[in-house]
Amino acid sequence: MKMNSDLTFITNEENKQLKQRIAELIKSSKELRFLVGFFYFSGIDELYEALKSNPSFQMDVLVGLNTDKTIHGLIEYPDPNTNITDRERVEKFFDSIAKSINSDEFDTREFYERVKFYLELIKSGKLRIRKTLKPHHDKLYIFNTWFQTFNATSRLITSSGF
Repeated sequence: MKMNSDLTFITNEENKQLKQRIAELIKSSKELRFLVGFFYFSGIDELYEALKSNPSFQMDVLVGLNTDKTIHGLIEYPDPNTNITDRERVEKFFDSIAKSINSDEFDTREFYERVKFYLELIKSGKLRIRKTLKPHHDKLYIFNTWFQTFNATSRLITSSGF
């Protein structure tokens, strides 16, 4: 596989979008490590085709904030209670994911098929999603590629989500 040596800035304009660059890197990576502020199914779903095209990857996602639904839509927020158990932290995180996908937008056949794909990744251990102990809104994407070159790891540090 040919390595993409595109070193242009990602401006999220036309052909310089973060999700396109990440999708390119996923296709040639054996290990993906993401630190993100919040976790939306619609965000990871943007990577569906790239993930399906690479049968040999390990993906770790570390999430820094929870989400909640209000009358104004979804909001991201840090959990102010740092004195909770790991089990309570996990339950709150899963509750926040459930709230973020509980809408008519996701009530489609395609959505259910894709959820099945991601659940299989989780069950097989290829996708691991964890929650940070303290709130974080940082975004860091690390790709360990299959290329046998000097710099076989790509890193993207950004304030942009995809």
